[in-house]
Amino acid sequence: MIRPARVWVAASVALAVISWATLPTVPSYDPFSWLVWGREVVQSHQAFYVGGGPSWKPLPFGFTVVYALFGGAAPALWVITARVGGLLGWVAAWRLASRLCPGRWGWVAGAIAVGGLITTQDYGYYFMRGASEPGLVACTLWAIDRLLERRPGAAFWLLVAASLIRPEWWPYTIALAAWLAARGPRFWSAESGASAWASWRGRAALVGGLLLIPLGWFGPPWLGGNDPLLAAHNAALYNGQLGPDPLRAVVGRAVDDQIWPLLAAALVYVAVVVARDLRAGHVSERGWIVGSLGAFVCAWWVEVILMTVWLGYPGLERFFLPAAAVVCVLGGVGMALGARAVGERVVGVRAGRGDATRSPRAPEPARRSAGTAGAAVGGALVVALIVASVLVSRPAVDLLLGAEGQAALAQRTLAGLSAAVAAAGGRPAVLPCPSSFAAVNHSAQPALAWDLRVTLQRVGSAMIRPGVDFIGPADIATGIPAAIDPSLVHDRVVARRGAWTAVALRRRRGGRCVGS
Repeated sequence: MIRPARVWVAASVALAVISWATLPTVPSYDPFSWLVWGREVVQSHQAFYVGGGPSWKPLPFGFTVVYALFGGAAPALWVITARVGGLLGWVAAWRLASRLCPGRWGWVAGAIAVGGLITTQDYGYYFMRGASEPGLVACTLWAIDRLLERRPGAAFWLLVAASLIRPEWWPYTIALAAWLAARGPRFWSAESGASAWASWRGRAALVGGLLLIPLGWFGPPWLGGNDPLLAAHNAALYNGQLGPDPLRAVVGRAVDDQIWPLLAAALVYVAVVVARDLRAGHVSERGWIVGSLGAFVCAWWVEVILMTVWLGYPGLERFFLPAAAVVCVLGGVGMALGARAVGERVVGVRAGRGDATRSPRAPEPARRSAGTAGAAVGGALVVALIVASVLVSRPAVDLLLGAEGQAALAQRTLAGLSAAVAAAGGRPAVLPCPSSFAAVNHSAQPALAWDLRVTLQRVGSAMIRPGVDFIGPADIATGIPAAIDPSLVHDRVVARRGAWTAVALRRRRGGRCVGS
C-alpha cells in the first residue's frame, strides 16, 4: 500500500521538475554560495574554503555536495529541490488547516492557509530562487503534522533537518529528543513495530540525530575556514538595518511577516478556543492543539527578538517564517470557522427562533435547507474576507506576482555574466596568476565564482587588488557594481557581452599580472 506522504512527495517532485522546464530557474546569492562550497568538496583541484559568502547552512550544503557530481546541472537540481520543499510546505499547511476544521469547511481553511503562506514576506522570491526558507517551512509544518499523527520519531528527524537550516530550532529539537528518550521503548515499539531491543536503538538514533546538528554547523566551517563559529560571526556582522530602535523594528518585522488579516484571524481563533475551554473547566483536544500552536508562535517570536536585541543578530523577516506559517494555518481555520458560524447564525435568526432549524426535532428538509443556506452565506462571507485581505495586503500580493519577473531578470542577467566570462577567456585568462583577482556586482559574486570554478576568496564585491572587474547593471538581480580601490587604474576592456563589461585593472605603479 502506498502511503499518502509518498504520493505527496512524488507529486511535488514532478511539479518542481515541471516548474524547472516552464519557469525561470536560477539560484540567488545564498544558494550559489552553497553550490560553490559543495563543488569544492568533490573537485580535488580546488581547496575547500568556507567564507566570503553568506552564513553557513549545513542542510543545503549536504545537497550541493551531491549535486556537484552532476557538474553544470547542479544549480538547477538545487532549485528543483528547494521548490519540492516549498510545494510540500503547501501540502502540510492544507493538511493541518483541514485537520483543525473538519468537514467541507476544511477545504476552505486549507486553501486560505496555503494562500496566506505564499503571501508571507518574500515567499515568492524564496520559492523561485532556491532559498532554504520554503524547505524550512515544510519541515516545520510537517513536524507538527507528524506529531498530531502520533509519529514523533518522524517529527524528530524533521526537526533535525530544520535545525540544520536555522539555529532557532535547536532547543525545540533537544526538548523533543528528551521527551522521546523519557518515553522509553513503548514509543519506539508502537511506532516501528521493532523488537525488544528497540529501546537502545531508538536512543542511539536520538543521540545520532542530535550530534548531526553541531557536526553540521561547526565541523565544515572549522575544516574549511578555521572558524567553527562562522555562521554566528556572519550573522552578527550582517547589517539588518534595524535603525535606532532595534526592538521596535524587529517586532514590526514579526508582525509584518504574514498579512495582517490572517494574523488577526489567528489571534481571535486562539482566544475563542482558549476561552471556551476555560468556561468548560477542562482542556479539550482542540484546545491543546490550538493553544500549543499559539504558544509556539509566541515562543518563536520571543526567541528571534532576544537573539536580535541581545546577541546582535540582524532580525530579518525570514527568521520569523516558521511562526508565520503556523499563523497562516491558524488564521485560515479561524476565517473558515468564523464564516461558517456567521452563516449558521444568520440563517437561524432569519428562521425566527435562533437555531431552531438545526434542532434534531426540526423536519429533515428544513434542517437540510437551513444547512445549505448557512453554507451559502458563510461561503459568500469567506469570498468577501479573501477579497478584502487581498486589497489591504496589496504590497505582499504585488511581491508575489512580481517574483517570476524578478527570477526571469536574474536568469537573463546572470546568463549574460556567464557569456562575458566565456568571452574573456574563462578562468585561465581571467585568473592567470595565483595573485589574480576578479570582482563583480555584489549579488553576483557567488555566480561569478561558479562560472570561474574558483573559491569565493578569488572573487569579491569590491576591487581591492589588480584583476578583472565584471561590471553589470545595478538592478535587483545583481546589486551595485564593485567599488574600486583608488590605487587601481583602468588597463583595458577585456570583453563585452550584453549589459556586461569586463575591465582589467592594474596598480598605478608596478604589478603586471592583472588577468587576460
